[in-house]
Amino acid sequence: MKKVMVGFVVVIIVTLSAVSLLAQQGVSGTWSLNVPGMSMQMVLTQEGEHVAGTIDSPHGVIQLKGDFSNGKLTLTGVSTDEHPVQVAATATVSADGSLAGTLSANHMEMAFTAVRASAK
Repeated sequence: MKKVMVGFVVVIIVTLSAVSLLAQQGVSGTWSLNVPGMSMQMVLTQEGEHVAGTIDSPHGVIQLKGDFSNGKLTLTGVSTDEHPVQVAATATVSADGSLAGTLSANHMEMAFTAVRASAK
């Protein structure tokens, strides 16, 4: 029983360390953002906790701004097309380095995931 408990504690520590390390690496880069029925390219830059970027959406390129702190990402933006779409997103970094969270577009909320685009 004692060995099982020690093993369990070690697994928790390793998992938390991996998530912490990934959170410290930041969110800069090109991402493939996936919502039900659609995939879009998201490009983020990060300076400290401040994040800026774009989503290449069906409504055109949406400029984003937000923050990344303690493994949590928050973003907002508005499209510039004829019928503007307001976007807000929150996500956390998963143990594998991907993002998972919720995205709202004009108050319609949906789950999303994002993975870093492969270097070519």
